[in-house]
Amino acid sequence: QPVVDALTQLQPPPTNTPVPPTNTPVPPTNTPVPPTNTPVPQSYTVPQSLIDDIRVWRAEQGAESDHYKRWTRVLAAFGKASHNNPMGVSEAKIYRDRGWNRWIEVVKALEKLAGD
Repeated sequence: QPVVDALTQLQPPPTNTPVPPTNTPVPPTNTPVPPTNTPVPQSYTVPQSLIDDIRVWRAEQGAESDHYKRWTRVLAAFGKASHNNPMGVSEAKIYRDRGWNRWIEVVKALEKLAGD
């Protein structure tokens, strides 16, 4: 008996004060960011003459060639074809920097679309 009494004496006396819940939701502190694949209206329009040139260049080789796929990706970046990986500015610059003159105007157009 004396051991039980000693343990009871060590515990704090019970209180009837309610304890606030610890899982209270915290309001978000940041605003949601739209997905990156959401089309953004652009103020720049790619010249139709460049689109026409790219379609001619694309047709120079068969649809299974890397050449054809690369130009399709450029057209997709311009909103003129469907592709899950449109051409970006940095990749286009690689081709331009190889001395492939066709890519000079393509890079300029991609930069304008990107706002660079």
